[in-house]
Amino acid sequence: MPSWKIHLLFNLLFVIIWIKFLFNFALIDNYTLLSFLILFNVFASLFPDIDTSKSKIRDYTSLSLATLITIYFLLNFHFSSVRSLLISFIFLYLLIKYFPLKHRGITHTLWFSIIFSILLTGILWLMFEFSLVNSVVYFLIILFGYLSHLFLDKMT
Repeated sequence: MPSWKIHLLFNLLFVIIWIKFLFNFALIDNYTLLSFLILFNVFASLFPDIDTSKSKIRDYTSLSLATLITIYFLLNFHFSSVRSLLISFIFLYLLIKYFPLKHRGITHTLWFSIIFSILLTGILWLMFEFSLVNSVVYFLIILFGYLSHLFLDKMT
C-alpha cells in the first residue's frame, strides 16, 4: 500500500496538468478559487485512506469536522457552559476518529468517489457561485484527484 506521500506526489502530476488546462482555456481567473480547487483536489487524493485507523488524513479530518460541527453548535444553539461545549467537541472527535470502517471498503469505490466529488464541488459552488460549465470542470478535477488514489492502490 503506497504511503500518503506517494499518493500526494502522484496526484501533483494531475494537478499540474489541470492547472495548465484551466489557464489555456481561460476557465479560471480567480486565484483564490484556484487555491481552494487545488486544496480540494489534494484532499480528495488522500481522503480514501480515512478508513485506515492510523492514517493522518483520518486524524486531520476528525479534528476539522469536530471543530466545524462544534462551531456550528456554538453559533446556532445555546450552551449553558463551556464544559458542555468541550464535552460535545470531544465526543464528536472520538466518534469520527474511531468510527469503524473496513480498509479499502466503501471509501475505495467509484460510487463513493463520485458522491464525495459532488459534495466538494457543491461546497466550492456555495463559496464562489461559478457557472455550470465550470462546475463540471471543477468536479472532474476533484474526481480525478480521488481516482488517482484508487488507481495507485490498484497498481500495488
